[in-house]
Amino acid sequence: MGPSPMVSKLRLTLAILSLGFAIEGAIEAYTYLSRSYQLPYAALIFIVGPFVTLAGILVLWMGRHEWNDLLSRRFRHAHRTFAFSLLALLVAVALLVWYSYSSAPVPSWASWGFGAAVMASLLLTFATYVLIAFHLTAMVGKALLLLALSWAAVVSFWIGQVLAQNLSAIVSVLQTPTLADSSLSALIAGPESYLALTYALLVIVYIDAFRKVPAGSPKSPSNSVAPPAA
Repeated sequence: MGPSPMVSKLRLTLAILSLGFAIEGAIEAYTYLSRSYQLPYAALIFIVGPFVTLAGILVLWMGRHEWNDLLSRRFRHAHRTFAFSLLALLVAVALLVWYSYSSAPVPSWASWGFGAAVMASLLLTFATYVLIAFHLTAMVGKALLLLALSWAAVVSFWIGQVLAQNLSAIVSVLQTPTLADSSLSALIAGPESYLALTYALLVIVYIDAFRKVPAGSPKSPSNSVAPPAA
């Protein structure tokens, strides 16, 4: 008998996200070490991150009929959390687009709302990663996931604060023919590069979870995926 659909889709999700973490982590690590903030992939996390996560979530959702009770509860929380992260990102984009096409000055509430929306989007995205893998790894893996989320929270707050304080400048750049602005690139890519640590921890845990998930194990109604022993 071949691999069960649930297990194969779960392993595919873990593989997709692990690859995404490795790529983004390598980019952030290079940015941190080289201080090359003018590279074309500066702030790539706001573009690539949601699409990689969405790909993994969709693969997981495609196997929803094969989830057992434990998987169903865990993954529904992950799906809802990611949905809220996308909603927060849409709020940030809406504010940015609105003031980019408006001649009105950017009020302080919009600046801080923009920063808070970006911070929430980042933090909820990383919380989604934690919810997906938390029950698939042992105690050490769980501790690494919580450490990754804690560090992501610190960096997300930092990024949100920086963006809130510079929304007017960002809008001005978007309203000009060229988007090249070294100071703004450094402001965004600098704090973002510290997420390399979070991505490194996520890669470790997700590879461990991928190894622990059976390659092929038929699901029975009474079957459940219990957390592995520490």
